Amino acid sequence: MFSKLNLNARDMTALSGAHTVGMANCMHYSDRVYGTDRDEEIDPSFTQTMQQTCQGPSGKASFDVQTPMGFDNAYYKNLIARRGLLSSDQTLYGGGGLQDNLVEMYSADGEAFARDFAKAMVKMGNVPPPMGMPVEVRLKCSMANNY
Repeated sequence: MFSKLNLNARDMTALSGAHTVGMANCMHYSDRVYGTDRDEEIDPSFTQTMQQTCQGPSGKASFDVQTPMGFDNAYYKNLIARRGLLSSDQTLYGGGGLQDNLVEMYSADGEAFARDFAKAMVKMGNVPPPMGMPVEVRLKCSMANNY
């Protein structure tokens, strides 16, 4: 899907680093920490911590518990430590090949991550919307236009 949009594995791996900030609702990670989607690719102490945040429908957890409000390369360090909150995040690391190399590089070099993330965001911003999809330019970014 990414290649159809002129995005490659490097772009996808860099863009996934947006999960260095923000939170996920329990329903999006409960399978990972409670067992139905769980495997050996998760740190046991991380599992216990995340289970404590996911004890009801209103539970939330930061994607990056070390620096939840900082845009940095901690997300990639978490993946190497098997502490990816979402299964889709953790699949970026551990399968070998290019993506493992990129995760390792970004975990060691925050500037490389920031540089590649910026380039990938520009590329993604140039992807046109699907044909027929209504679009609008927001007059104020924090809210939808009120027509």
